[in-house]
Amino acid sequence: MVLGGCGEIGCSVVRDLLETSRFSKVIVADCREEYGLRFVEGLGSRKAVFRKVDVKDKEGLVESLKGVDVVVNTVGPFFEFGTAAAQAALEAGVNYVDICDDHDVTENLLDLNRLAEREGLTFIINAGASPGLTNIMAKMAAERLDEVESVNVFWYEDTGETIGYGQLAHWAHITMGKVPSYVGGRWVLVKALTGREEVKFPEPCGVVPVYHVGHPEPVTIPRYIETSEATCKGGILPESNVTLTKAVEKLLFIKTSWSIRWTCKFFLKILPLLSGSTGEREVASAFRSDVKGKKRGRMVSLSYAIVGKVAKLTSAPASITAQMISEKQVESSGVFPPEGCPDLNVETFTKELKKRNIEIVEMRKAEG
Repeated sequence: MVLGGCGEIGCSVVRDLLETSRFSKVIVADCREEYGLRFVEGLGSRKAVFRKVDVKDKEGLVESLKGVDVVVNTVGPFFEFGTAAAQAALEAGVNYVDICDDHDVTENLLDLNRLAEREGLTFIINAGASPGLTNIMAKMAAERLDEVESVNVFWYEDTGETIGYGQLAHWAHITMGKVPSYVGGRWVLVKALTGREEVKFPEPCGVVPVYHVGHPEPVTIPRYIETSEATCKGGILPESNVTLTKAVEKLLFIKTSWSIRWTCKFFLKILPLLSGSTGEREVASAFRSDVKGKKRGRMVSLSYAIVGKVAKLTSAPASITAQMISEKQVESSGVFPPEGCPDLNVETFTKELKKRNIEIVEMRKAEG
């Protein structure tokens, strides 16, 4: 079952599962019945079926999950819906995958570890692009070193891509107030949208300014990769949208779920005007993980990156992970991010990415 199966990411997960998996049935679960029925009909696959599901209806959600092998949750924003879906999967006794990209919800999901372990269920959270591919790339680099000193994650999303309410609400959530980072061997809170840094991504993205944002990587990576630093910085173009975000935060004297929701819905209507013309650039987004440490006593810097459309880069890892669980390639019980699951084989995972024409590239060779 794909929760939010009619959304931008959910649709992409559904298509990938239909094209690459051995599942006998892929259930498109969404509250938008008319749209969902049209979407499933357009897929032209007997394996795809629609089921009306509202994640806000806990009892109905639990009932709909019964009998499902794996559920992939793509319903955002995760700070509103992420925990409820995971708890429903626990109650229904169903293995769970999500693309959760909110730091606070990630901490709540990690707290479900003992319950998932007791029930013999596998929960892989943060299985998208960032977090997800960024965590995998961090693990790839860390495994090449004897000691890790720092893990710095960077991402860039072009606002010329399809942006819905969920993405915009997520942006507001991770850029207002203080957000977690891991510095000097401990978790600290830093002001969001500070620490501006210009980072080079693979072409066609080039150099993009990024800032501290609230993301799961600093929350999970230090738990599974021994390091004294783990940070995450994100950015969007045009950079004027970052300036606008800072201005909006100052104007929102009272920050409630209602005020942020209203603000996001307002800006969603005028986003095309704010994003500018995409005719002058190739629309693409990118993700990068830099890891520094020691190899045979020498300081080494490693950097991996990936570039493409957000929907594909987010949906492919979720689909691959769900299939690995179903095919018993991942059987560990508990709640894990990608870098923390002991039997999630990185080589197998990256081979599956290549089958989808998604390739992780090394940005910088090792240095002495």
